[in-house]
This record gives sequence, structure tokens and C-alpha cells, in this order.
Amino acid sequence: MEKKMVELLENIKKLLILDLVIRDVQAKDIAKVLGVNKSTITRIVPARKVKKSK
Repeated sequence: MEKKMVELLENIKKLLILDLVIRDVQAKDIAKVLGVNKSTITRIVPARKVKKSK
């Protein structure tokens, strides 16, 4: 049960980051707020691929 909850929360996090990227928030700004490296954000949601599919 706990594993499912963690997976669900990770998926929600990815969707929220995707929404921010679509709204043209830069990965460095998202990373700063989350306290992670910019590369972590770009690994989760590759912005170039997302923006091309618009």
C-alpha cells in the first residue's frame, strides 16, 4: 500500500512539473524551489520535447 502511495505522489509531482514547464516556467526556477539540481527537473520532464509537441 505504501509503495502505491509513493508512486502516486511521484506521478502527481511529475504532472505538476509538466504543467509548470508548459506554462514556460524555467527548469532552473522549478529546481530552485524544490531544492534540487536543474538536471533533475530536465530528466523528469524534458522541456524541449514537451514544447515541440504543443
